[in-house]
Amino acid sequence: MAPVTENGVSQKDNRRLPVTLLSGFLGSGKTTLLEKILTDPNHGFRIGVIVNDVGSLNIDAALLSTHDVTRKEEQVVAMQNGCICCTLRGDLLEEVARLAKDNRVDYLVIESSGVSEPMQVAETFSEEFAEMSVAAGYGLEVDEENEMGKEQRLRLAEILKAGGLSKVARLDTCVTIVDAVNFMQDFATADMLKDRQTDVPEEDDRNISDLQVDQVEFADVIVINKCDLVPKEDINRIKGAVQSLNPGAKVITAVKSSFELQAILDTHMFSYEKAALSAGWLRSLTEEINPETEEYGIGTFVYRARRPFHPKRLWEMISDVFVVIQTEYIMDEEDKQGEKEDSIDTTKAEDGDEDDEDDESGEEGSDDETTDEQPQLNTKARLASKLANETFGPLLRSKGFLWLATRPSMFGEWSQAGVMLTISGGDLWRCELPDSELPNNPKAREAIMRDFQGKWGDRRQEIVFIGQQMRNGGETRLRKALDSCLLDDAEFKDWERAMKAKKPQKVLDRLFDDGFEDWLLEDHEGHDHN
Repeated sequence: MAPVTENGVSQKDNRRLPVTLLSGFLGSGKTTLLEKILTDPNHGFRIGVIVNDVGSLNIDAALLSTHDVTRKEEQVVAMQNGCICCTLRGDLLEEVARLAKDNRVDYLVIESSGVSEPMQVAETFSEEFAEMSVAAGYGLEVDEENEMGKEQRLRLAEILKAGGLSKVARLDTCVTIVDAVNFMQDFATADMLKDRQTDVPEEDDRNISDLQVDQVEFADVIVINKCDLVPKEDINRIKGAVQSLNPGAKVITAVKSSFELQAILDTHMFSYEKAALSAGWLRSLTEEINPETEEYGIGTFVYRARRPFHPKRLWEMISDVFVVIQTEYIMDEEDKQGEKEDSIDTTKAEDGDEDDEDDESGEEGSDDETTDEQPQLNTKARLASKLANETFGPLLRSKGFLWLATRPSMFGEWSQAGVMLTISGGDLWRCELPDSELPNNPKAREAIMRDFQGKWGDRRQEIVFIGQQMRNGGETRLRKALDSCLLDDAEFKDWERAMKAKKPQKVLDRLFDDGFEDWLLEDHEGHDHN
């Protein structure tokens, strides 16, 4: 165990450079807050700041002489497994390592760009990813085809091989600043990032609502800024929303980014494990969350059911009120060969697959004609339809997993923010796993088995909904809409008979139309983000 100082902070932490990460959209007030941090004489820190645009800081050069303000162009170092959430920013790595080594500052503040997802930056500092940093360092060292210069590549490789930033710096606090004027409106927009910011690549397909939720759910501290520009009832509604999205976060209201800076500096609040599990939807699955949000008109409930959804009815319901985002897998010739060899990695069961004996564990097909007709391009029409819909209009956020009748082996992942709904393949239901792949830890195994019920194991619907008007009929309307998509008694009997067939998948495909995109079971061996 590490030695502990009088204030309960380990000596190891005292040796590492503490870091506060500021996230928030363009115009939320991040730069104004940075100016206050750099000019405040009371916190007593020599501050290092990494910003996107030094020129935007309206501070006298003499004041900056006691601090270290840097702007770096982005370089990207990708982990060998190609997982996007494990991508490291080379500029960030190099600059933080320099500041920690020089010992010229004793605190660092990083202003992330308005399009950044804080979890990606946090992983750069987290000890949980140190082994991956080491592996990436050795890979980068020999990667002579990398586009960065050899000298820079070798410098970054040395940082990574030493364990990455977690060896020299610690993430102290994740702060998200939200604009009180635009926060609720950003749940009622169909805008993509590239619609609002010129520095976003054309291929970036992220949307405003999803990114806003990512920034709020991962924060230790959420600052609701510009509170002088909106009525008190709107501020209360925003407080209710952010507390529902992230019940464990400290919420601060501010005008012109002005508040006590000790709330975000040297707090020792950040824990990667806590942050990854802090989202309100996730906590609602395992505990009763009753924050003081209902008085602000924001409510939460968990929808649960032990029957599968009818794919066609579910699609018809969601495609009318959401922009449904799905991953389309385009297989090359090598992948197609792999499809014949391993049906788990396929998600399509065609009539021609007679010789595939693993149909029941391969995931299910889609109707190409239905896919072609998906009305997803007119985002403004979808938004107008959602806002006019009494059931789904007040819904801000929902997330969880679903069970489709045509896909009995895998659960689907459901993630919605505003008008954007992402449906994707998750993993095998636990009841589909051999006993040897279940955890050996008795408590972990017991927790998994608590989800089992009846002969269909842990298959179920479990989705958390967060929105307005929940206690004024909103929850009832949502439950009724979702219940209408479940298989009825006769359909469920047909489904159960199909599951007893020699080739269940082929029977299910004949019984139920399925226009969803294929789901691919991905193998992230040794790297589980769930």
